[in-house]
Amino acid sequence: MRHLFPIDKGCKTVPSTALPDGAVTGNGDLSVIWAGTSDRVRLYVGKADFWKADGHFYREHRGGIAPLGLIEILQPQFAYAPYHVEQDIDRAVLTGTYQIEAFDASLTVVVCAEENTILLELDHSFPGLSASVSLLPLSGNEAIVEQRTEGDMQLVLRGFDSPDLHFPTYGLCALREISRTRKNGRERIRYAVCIGTNHDTAAFRIQTPARSAMIDDAVFDTLLAKHERWWSDFWAKSGVSLSDEALELHWYTGLYIMACCARNPHFAPGLWGNFVTSDGMGWFGDYHLNYNYEAPFYALTSANHTELIDCYMTPLNDFLPHAVRYAREYLGCRGAFFPVGFGPLGMETDIRPDTKEHGHLFLGQKSNAAYAAVIPMMHWYGTRDTAYAKAHSYPFLCAVADFWEDYLVFKDGQYHIVNDALNEVEYWSSPDYMPRGQDERNPIISVGLVRMLMRLLADMAETLGVDADRIPRWLEIAEKLGPAKIVEQDGVPVLRGTDNVPAMRALCLQYMYPANQIGQYSTPELYRAAQNSLEKIGLWDNDNLFCSFYPTAARLGYDPDMLTDHIHTCIAAHALPNGMFRFQGGGIENSAAIPATVNEMLLQSYEHILRLFPNWNRTKDASFHGLRAFGAFVVDASLKNGIIHAKIYSEKAQTLRLESPGAHYVLRRRGEVLPLTNLITTIETDDGETILLTPEEIIK
Repeated sequence: MRHLFPIDKGCKTVPSTALPDGAVTGNGDLSVIWAGTSDRVRLYVGKADFWKADGHFYREHRGGIAPLGLIEILQPQFAYAPYHVEQDIDRAVLTGTYQIEAFDASLTVVVCAEENTILLELDHSFPGLSASVSLLPLSGNEAIVEQRTEGDMQLVLRGFDSPDLHFPTYGLCALREISRTRKNGRERIRYAVCIGTNHDTAAFRIQTPARSAMIDDAVFDTLLAKHERWWSDFWAKSGVSLSDEALELHWYTGLYIMACCARNPHFAPGLWGNFVTSDGMGWFGDYHLNYNYEAPFYALTSANHTELIDCYMTPLNDFLPHAVRYAREYLGCRGAFFPVGFGPLGMETDIRPDTKEHGHLFLGQKSNAAYAAVIPMMHWYGTRDTAYAKAHSYPFLCAVADFWEDYLVFKDGQYHIVNDALNEVEYWSSPDYMPRGQDERNPIISVGLVRMLMRLLADMAETLGVDADRIPRWLEIAEKLGPAKIVEQDGVPVLRGTDNVPAMRALCLQYMYPANQIGQYSTPELYRAAQNSLEKIGLWDNDNLFCSFYPTAARLGYDPDMLTDHIHTCIAAHALPNGMFRFQGGGIENSAAIPATVNEMLLQSYEHILRLFPNWNRTKDASFHGLRAFGAFVVDASLKNGIIHAKIYSEKAQTLRLESPGAHYVLRRRGEVLPLTNLITTIETDDGETILLTPEEIIK
């Protein structure tokens, strides 16, 4: 099936301080957002590193991530032509088509996958039609703007630079017409727009126009070929084929969105990614650690796109010196104490001197840094990548553990978490807000995240051969934090939110996803309480839970047909024409919801037990390739006519624990056949070994 979005109505909300509703594409650093009308196309240019580095909330001219440039294509003959743009997910190509009377045109836009160049190709009837392409300056918000022409090249610079900014930012767009070809009553015009910033290179003012001057038709064709090859290779790493076309389309779209905004190793995507059409983006477009920053990355390890996680640790490590200072000065602890939101390159955001939290917004929560550990946890168990852990995640995780070693209170044989809010304490609502809730004890999310962190570090340290003296302490904390607590609500056992609030809370289920603390192989009492909590909470349409509630439902064995029905309802209510989702809260986080949920329906391993099609309707055919499981296993599998076939590739010679998918299945390895006679089969695998699962009659 082709994966594309036909868009037949112009944008309603561009420019916007949230996600745009126009067609989008990008290369992980540079983005293009399609807006305007048929006769006046406007392409907004965003870039991951283009920030006004001012985090003060009350200033008139707001900081945060900002749009870098604007390309305008005028084709006045199509003033009354129908609007039609296609966003091709498979090829990362945007195409607008126009027709009026006997005249037609098409406009193709590509953001090159391997360099920061935008390729435009306009093909139209000739004679009778004309078009012009130009760069428009984006002034305002105290921006420095320069516009000039050098020969056949248009140049527009935008920047933010003043002594009170955390860092200066400049970006330059260089536009050239590459060629104009006329043949058989048609004209083809090609343009290239090269983009550079001071964060790319100090010589961006020289190198950006120099690159533009080098592009001719041959280079244009080469860039297109490289672009097509990159995206073909990207989709070859993993894929799904589902009987539900909408579900399949949004699985691919969720990964596409991340590939468009998460490839700059120094500037990870914040709330809105690089899909930016306005200054003053909501919440600065920053990194919100109490789930928003982490959520877009939820599906990437299981979808075998760990390369898109390479940027994740960068802002956390850049901000770590601030977090260490906060822990020491505000709480008297070692380690790292992170606020809810912050920016790139150690930038503080949401600075509000009149708040009761030292001029920042911690929102009563101590768990932000522990929450950040969920992505390196997924990455570690899914890849066992020791080089990545050493270089990027292990030092950060140790700093977070340092904090909790000091902050935890030991009493009556158990570690306790005090003065920590489960939900946000709404300091953001008013300087006069009187807090309630920040004195909560043992909030279930914090308990689950800290236990997850300690077990993760113990495993990492043992594998890396470091910090052997710390491992017993970490394991002791994990053991003595105690299990999740169960309380009766309406006569039904459910998960309790905190010790001093005798009720279930909506966030309880994040104890299971993404913290991985409850599963099918937990105690029956705990698993059933989690199932009851899901049913009672029932927040299938919620501004902040789409990305976690649905994968949780898949793990808890919720009826798969009802689950997909709920997904379809959310698509109808909240999907934008470009495949992204707009709830009242959040941003690109919601693009992860469907890939993460589908991955959990097709393959589960979070309990270190590999389960095939664990929450899929076995009467509906489905297949996948390249999904990644805990233990660094990469799995291909198909379900056809109720029969499962699978290929399990072991990257790191880990122990495979496989749950039998049903009766009469066997494993084939090393020329031997192993019947699956037990519920769980355990195998010590070899590095690079492939194991096949088939029905036993196939072997016979």
